[in-house]
Amino acid sequence: MKKNFYKGVLLGIASLFLSSSLFAQDAMKEGKKFYDMNCAACHQPTGTGVPGVYPPLSGTKIVNGGSKRVVAIILNGLQGPFKVDGTQYNGVMQPWKAILSDDRIAAVATYIRQSWGNKGTPVTVEQVKAAREEYKSRTAPLSEADVNAIPDEDIKP
Repeated sequence: MKKNFYKGVLLGIASLFLSSSLFAQDAMKEGKKFYDMNCAACHQPTGTGVPGVYPPLSGTKIVNGGSKRVVAIILNGLQGPFKVDGTQYNGVMQPWKAILSDDRIAAVATYIRQSWGNKGTPVTVEQVKAAREEYKSRTAPLSEADVNAIPDEDIKP
């Protein structure tokens, strides 16, 4: 009896790891698809950005830090001038909260945070929902001061 119980527990744990791994793979695949459709024109397919206009996403503190800033920027957009890792940019990023669903924003944020050598944690749909609720009344794009005021931490759903 105990043997069957432990076997069931082990199968359940293995299933959990397999499903979370498949979820991460799906998030990356979907994130790349939506990044390519919506973000790559400005930030480039390689995440290197356009000098002076659109910042790189590869290797930056904002992308590799907590998820809260990245998701806030995706939801609300960003308007320059602003500095990223000491370099000045002056582009405008549109807000995506009225266009992309929570699962698509989570997938794009996960893709950005785990591509091009980035080591950020995945972003969940629950985290995006929490951020969307926090910023529901915001109508203007974020400024550099707004982004710097956001704690460098993961979103707590």
